[in-house]
Amino acid sequence: MVQRKRRWTVNNNWKKVIFSDESKIMIGHDERVYVWRKRDEGWRPDLVQPRTSQTKYQVMIWGCICWNGVGTLTPVEGNINAVKYQEILDEHLWPVIARHFPGGNYLFQDDNAPVHRARSTQEFVARNGITGMSWPAQSPDLNIIENVWLHVKRKLQTRTGMIKSKNELFQEIHRIWVSISPAYIQCLYKSIPKRILNVIRLKGHLTKY
Repeated sequence: MVQRKRRWTVNNNWKKVIFSDESKIMIGHDERVYVWRKRDEGWRPDLVQPRTSQTKYQVMIWGCICWNGVGTLTPVEGNINAVKYQEILDEHLWPVIARHFPGGNYLFQDDNAPVHRARSTQEFVARNGITGMSWPAQSPDLNIIENVWLHVKRKLQTRTGMIKSKNELFQEIHRIWVSISPAYIQCLYKSIPKRILNVIRLKGHLTKY
């Protein structure tokens, strides 16, 4: 599957791809700190760090990107199943297609999660004429939206003290999301041929991406 895309170029092929994914983002989890000490030092006060806690907030989000920049972003309430995933595509994928691919010349990428490959989802995709693409299993280093999630999470770390609710968490994620420049997204697209060559060279093992 990866070999077949080895000859794909950014201009002729990858620019047409809409990458998508879900991600769970959490703040306020307790940080464990490990301290090395000698056997006879016990619980010396100067070696014990007071435990700090922060209210935990988490949100599951679905988003997509294309060559022109970030696409839609939406929170997902509860566990995602096939029906909910189809609702997400119906409400949030079409605006991206209509805006950036009015002629329909696009490819939609999602990974091999069970809800993505469920029979009812495949029937939904076929019924609605969504042009999908094959994707190798367990290949997050090829899915450039993973880099976008990491970018969002890093930016979020500087703002966690100001977030006081789940809604504020999503609003901050959305603020970071819409601030991502098309230039950054395009750099990720341009890296795809190199990623594929790395995967092939390392025979599917972990790459730097």
